[in-house]
Amino acid sequence: MKTRPALVAAYAAAAIACVAIVAVLFKTWGPLTTPKKAPATVNMAQALQTRLAGAGRDQAVELYQARGFSTVWFEGDQISSDGRRVVALLAAAETEALPAARYRLPAMPGIGARDEAKAEYDLALTIAALRYAADMRWGAWRPDRFFNDVSMTRERDDVALGMIHAADSGNAASYLQGLAPPEHDYGLLRAALARYRAVAAAWPTVAVEGRPSRQNMAALKARLQAEGYLAADPVASSAIVAALKAYQAGNGITADGQLNERTVAMLNVPPASRARQIAANMERLRWMPHALGAQYIIVNVPDASLVLMESGQQALVSRVVVGAPDKQTPILDAKAVAVTINPAWHVPKSIVAKEIQPKIDQDSDYLESKHMEMENGEVVQLPGPDNALGSIKFELPNVFNVYLHDTPSKHAFLSNDRAQSHGCVRVEQIRPLAEHVLGITDDELQQAIADGKTESRRLQQPIPVYIQYFTAIARDNGPTVFRADIYGRDARMIGLMFPGQPATQLASSGSDHTNR
Repeated sequence: MKTRPALVAAYAAAAIACVAIVAVLFKTWGPLTTPKKAPATVNMAQALQTRLAGAGRDQAVELYQARGFSTVWFEGDQISSDGRRVVALLAAAETEALPAARYRLPAMPGIGARDEAKAEYDLALTIAALRYAADMRWGAWRPDRFFNDVSMTRERDDVALGMIHAADSGNAASYLQGLAPPEHDYGLLRAALARYRAVAAAWPTVAVEGRPSRQNMAALKARLQAEGYLAADPVASSAIVAALKAYQAGNGITADGQLNERTVAMLNVPPASRARQIAANMERLRWMPHALGAQYIIVNVPDASLVLMESGQQALVSRVVVGAPDKQTPILDAKAVAVTINPAWHVPKSIVAKEIQPKIDQDSDYLESKHMEMENGEVVQLPGPDNALGSIKFELPNVFNVYLHDTPSKHAFLSNDRAQSHGCVRVEQIRPLAEHVLGITDDELQQAIADGKTESRRLQQPIPVYIQYFTAIARDNGPTVFRADIYGRDARMIGLMFPGQPATQLASSGSDHTNR
C-alpha cells in the first residue's frame, strides 16, 4: 500500500497531465465561442497610424486616433460582411439620386494583399461612408450652392460617431440607409426615379392642335400609356380624352381635354429630364429636417398649396398665391409665433420705390386714397377692408420678411397660375387656419375683425412653417405628377448635379427654363 505522501504526489501528477491534455485540445480547437468581429492584425493598425501621421486634423483622422488606429471594416484579414454591404450601398448611390463618383473606392484587396493595402482600403471606405452619411442626412449640395434665397435649419446629428458605433456592431449599412429622409414622399420618389430611368427611349411627342389629327391622337395615346394614364390597346377615342383630362388634373392644368400649349409642353418633357427633375426634388427633401413636428404648416410654391399637418394627417388644405417669377418666394423654414388680426402693412422699400412713388408723383392724393400714411420715411397702409394683407397675418420671423396673410382680392385663387404676389404667401383659407391654431370659433374671429383693432395673439406653441419648392409629387396610387418649374430652380440644380449631361428641358408657367 502506498503511503499518504506517495498518494498525494500521484494525484498531483494526474492533475497536471489532465491540464496539459486540455491545453493541447484548446489550442487545437480554439475557444468554444468566437467574438463577433475578429480583430485585424497589429500590422494593419501600424500601417494606418503611419498612413495618417501628419495628415492634420480631419474627421477620419480623429476617428482612427480615438480607436487606437484599429480598422473599421476588417475582420481578421477580410472585409466584414457589413463592410461589403456598405460597399454595395455606395455603389448604388445613384438609386438615391446621390452622385456615385463621390464615393468611388479602389479595388477591394484580396486575403493575400499586403497589410498596407488593406489599411489604405479601410481608410478609403471610411472616408467614402462618412461622406455618404453626411450627404444622405443633409444633402450632397448645400442649398446656398444653388440659390441665395434659401434659409433652412441644419439639424445637429453626429453621423460620424453614429456610423462608427454601428460599424463596430456590424450594422453600418443599416445605419446609413436609415439616414434617408423619413418622409413617405421620399420613398415614393426613389421608386419613381427608378421607373423613369428605366424608360429606354424618349416617349412620343405630341403637337398643339385644336382638333387632333389621327397621327397626333396616336402619339397622344402612346404618350399617356407610357405613364400609366391609359390602358393598353384597344382604346376608344373617348378613353384617350378622359385620360388626357386625368393627366391635366394631376399635373396642375385645367382639365379641358385640349392639346393646348401648356398641356403639350408638360407632355413633351422627356423621361430622362423627368428623372433628373425627380433627383433634384429628392435632394431638396434632404434639406428638410427629419423632425418636422407634431403640428406644422407646409407650403409648396410650385403647387401653390398649403397644408396644415397634425399627427401625420392633413388637418387643413388651402390654395395659396405665391411670388411671381420676378419676385420669387424663398425656400425657408420658420416658426409661426403669433396671429395678427387687422394688421397694418409696412410697405417694403422696394415696392415703394418701384410701384408707389411713381403713383405719388402723378397723384398727390394717392396715399390718402389707399389709406396709407408716411411714417418716418416709411409707407404704412392702415388696417381696413382694402389693406393688402387683408384681416389676418401670420407672424413668422425670418431673414426674408416673408409671411402668410389674407388678401382683399380673392380672384387669383381661382386661377391655375397663382404665382402673382410680391413674394409673401396669400392663403385662401386663412380664417379657418387662424381659428384652428388659435382655438377660437368663427364668430369670435369675425367679432375681433369687426372691432377694427389691431391685435396680436400669440400661439400657445410656435408652429413650424416650411415654405418649399417641390415639382415632383409621387402618389401611393397612380402616376407621379409634376408641377411647372416656375422659378427655374430645377433647371439650375440639374445643371450642377448632372454636369456634362444634355440640357434638361422642363415646362414652366411662362418661358421654358433650360440648364445650360
